[in-house]
Amino acid sequence: MGGSKAAGGKGKPGLSTGVPTATVADSDAAVGADASGTSSSSGKSSASGKSSSKPSTAASGASSSGATGGSGSTLTAAQLKPLLLTDKDDPGYTFDAARDETSTTDTPEKVTVGGAACQAFIDAQDALSTKYGTVAEADRQLDKKAENHVIRDSIAVMPSPDKAAAMIADVTAGLHACKSLTMADDSDQVQMAFDPIPQLIKDGQVGYVNTMTIGGNQLLAAVEVDQVGSTISEIALVGPMTTDTTTLQQMGATLAHLGQLQVQRIKAAQGQ
Repeated sequence: MGGSKAAGGKGKPGLSTGVPTATVADSDAAVGADASGTSSSSGKSSASGKSSSKPSTAASGASSSGATGGSGSTLTAAQLKPLLLTDKDDPGYTFDAARDETSTTDTPEKVTVGGAACQAFIDAQDALSTKYGTVAEADRQLDKKAENHVIRDSIAVMPSPDKAAAMIADVTAGLHACKSLTMADDSDQVQMAFDPIPQLIKDGQVGYVNTMTIGGNQLLAAVEVDQVGSTISEIALVGPMTTDTTTLQQMGATLAHLGQLQVQRIKAAQGQ
């Protein structure tokens, strides 16, 4: 779900890195197809996400993560798709359900610069099935083409709440141990730099800003990951690099709102 999908590799819309399949002029190269499909993908992101570029969630009441409360029932991939975000959740975005993906990621995305800590971070963001035992996943990409903005949405089911908690813990630890990394996607070098979003780091939840450089283009992604029992919700808002305060605050508010919305849907589906 995360890293590779979010960033764009050859798989579904992953969120970890949050790279859209089409966000900048040559976003095709910039993205992998996390949102489209196969298990492995590569995240693209980069640059140095300075604190000034972190979307503020304070004003939006940071989405309370659902987090760990009760394991609830285990959901199948078919049950996950109706829980994903739609154009009604954030007017102006569109999506094609035919592009939704339901495969898990079983092949690690190769981190070329950053070492073992960064590889572990990307594996966690991808909900790597060989590490966490991911049993089901659904991924979707929503686009606002006029503004070159993308929402990467992913829900994954682990075999137990402990496995889901382990993934959240690994993402959180990765934000401290891996400040930047480099990956290769086809002919493009992808660089990413990460900054935690303090308001979104708590039990069962982690959020961060991913600044990416792909083929000379810079993108900014704000990512929120929540645990709901044995299920993981991951949402990434991706767009052109910006330091505009109003835009960043709106991004933070939107991320918090959408994260909370999806968490509540998962809880209801699990009978919580």
